[in-house]
Amino acid sequence: MEPTFQSKKSVRKWERMSEVKGGEDDYFDDEYMLRTQRAVAKAIVKRYRAKREGGDEACMFRRVRVKEGPDQWKVLRQNLKFKWADEELEAFEVRFTLDPETFEFSIKPVPLAWFYDERFVAFLQEFLWKTPPKLGLTPSIAHGGAQFSLSAKTFLQGSLLADDIADKLNHPELSQWIMDWPNPDDRAFRATRERAAAFRRVLESYWAGAFHPAALGVLTPENCYLERGFGPAANPPKGVMDKERGPKGDRRAVFQTNFAFGRAVRMQAQNVHPGYWQSAHPKSEGYQPDQIMRYSEGNLNRLQVAGELHVKSAKVLDPERVPALRDPLEPGMLTGEASWENRAQMGRTSARDYVEALLLDVHRARYLQAHPHVAVRASILQDQLLADGEDTVKKHAGPRALAKLHRAARAWNREESSGRIKDDWIEPETLLWAAWRALPKREKAAVAREIVTAFVERVEQAATVDPRPAARASDPMEWHRHRIHPILWEALAAVPGPRDAARRELESWQARREEYLERRPVFSQTDLVPPWEE
Repeated sequence: MEPTFQSKKSVRKWERMSEVKGGEDDYFDDEYMLRTQRAVAKAIVKRYRAKREGGDEACMFRRVRVKEGPDQWKVLRQNLKFKWADEELEAFEVRFTLDPETFEFSIKPVPLAWFYDERFVAFLQEFLWKTPPKLGLTPSIAHGGAQFSLSAKTFLQGSLLADDIADKLNHPELSQWIMDWPNPDDRAFRATRERAAAFRRVLESYWAGAFHPAALGVLTPENCYLERGFGPAANPPKGVMDKERGPKGDRRAVFQTNFAFGRAVRMQAQNVHPGYWQSAHPKSEGYQPDQIMRYSEGNLNRLQVAGELHVKSAKVLDPERVPALRDPLEPGMLTGEASWENRAQMGRTSARDYVEALLLDVHRARYLQAHPHVAVRASILQDQLLADGEDTVKKHAGPRALAKLHRAARAWNREESSGRIKDDWIEPETLLWAAWRALPKREKAAVAREIVTAFVERVEQAATVDPRPAARASDPMEWHRHRIHPILWEALAAVPGPRDAARRELESWQARREEYLERRPVFSQTDLVPPWEE
C-alpha cells in the first residue's frame, strides 16, 4: 500500500527546487518537509493511544511507537510500529516518507484477509486518512497516487499474469478514465501503436509456449543475475501449453514459464514507450534505463529472486536466502517483495475508497482465474484517442492542428532528452486530449458508452467472486461509480441514447452527483489546470 498526501507547499517546493542543481537532494532535507513528516507521525501515535484508551475497536494493536531513521537512499522517514499484545507476533509497520511533491505511506506486507475486516479498514481511516488533513495534507489526482502491489507468487500460477496483462490491454480506460487520469507515470499498455504491439507479441509468444522450460531450458538464478535467457524461444515445441489453463507440467514448469514471461514483459513490452522514456539516462535519479519501464499502468520491476540487486538502491535482496547459482528456479526463491504493481491509481479520499479499489483488482484476478485465456481485442473505440489519435485530430480538427502538435512535440522531445531525440513523436496523453477535443459529440458519446459499459461489466463480474455477503447483496457500483471521469457523464448526457447500462449509470450519477463528486480528490492543491479544462 502506498497512499499519498500533499500540500500546496510540498508541490510548489518540488516544482521550484527540482529545477536547480542539487535542489532535488535539498528537497528531501527541507525543514518544512521533515517537520511535517514528523508531525504527522507523532499525531498518529497520539491519536492511537487516546483511541486505544477509549476502547476503540479500530485499535487492534496493544501499543505503537515511532522511530525516525534513514531509508536505503538515506532519506529520513518515520517508522511506526504497531505491536500486538503477544510480543512474539511480528509488529505491523507503517512507514511515512517523502517523495517528489508528496508525503507517502509505505505499508507492507498486509495480509489480504485484513482488507475484508472492517476493523482494519477503520484503523486505516482513523489514523492514516484522518490524520494528514489535520496537518494540511490532502490526496489529489495530479500529485502522488495510491498505487498498490500484489504478491507476484499468486500471479505466477496458471495463466493469471498473462490474462491480467491482456485484460489491461483491452481496457485502457482503467488507467486513463477511471482509476487514474492520462499521465506518463502509469502509461496505459495500449497508449501507442508500438507499445500495444509489443504487448501483443509477448502474449502471442506466451501462448505459443515460447517461455516454457521445454523451449528455453531450465532457468536458474544465473539467468536472473545476468538478465538473459528469458526468451521468447524462436521455435517452441508444440503441446507445452494448455489453451485454457496455461503452461503444462509440474509446479516448477508452470512457475518458470510465467517467471520468464514476466521478465520478458518488463524488458520487451513495458520498456516500449513507457512514461518519460525520452529522459532515460544512467546518471538520472528517477529515469535510469533499467528502471524507466516502471512508468506503466502495471509494473514488474520487482519480479526478482533472492540475490538480485534492488532496482533502485542496488543492494542485494534477501542476502540470507541467496540460492545456489545453478539450481533450478523455484517459487521459494522469490524475494519477499516480489510483486505485480498496479500504478494506475489516483489519490484516494478515504480508506474505504482505497480498499474498494484494491479489492476490485483482487476480485478481477479471481474472476480471470475462473475465465482464463483472455483474447486481446484488435480494435476498440478508444483507439481513436490512442493508436489512431493522429488520424482523429487530422480528420476532425484539420492538418494544421496536427502539424502544431508535431512542432511542439519536436521541441519537447529534444528538451527532455538533452538534445538526443530529434523527432516529432507526440506524447500519447497530449494526443489523447487533442483527439478527444476534436471528436464530434456523437463519437464522444460512443467512446464514453464503451468505457462506462465495460467498467460496469467489470464491477459486476468482480462482485460474483466477492466473498463479502453484504457486497453481493448491495449495488456493486456504489463504491465505484464516482471513479468514472465526470466528462464522460457529460458526453453521455449530451447525446440521446438507448436505455442501456451506460444510461442507467448516468441517471444514478446524476441523482447523487454532488455526493459522488465529494469522493473524488481535487485535481491539484495548486492552480494547476486539468488538461480537460485547457
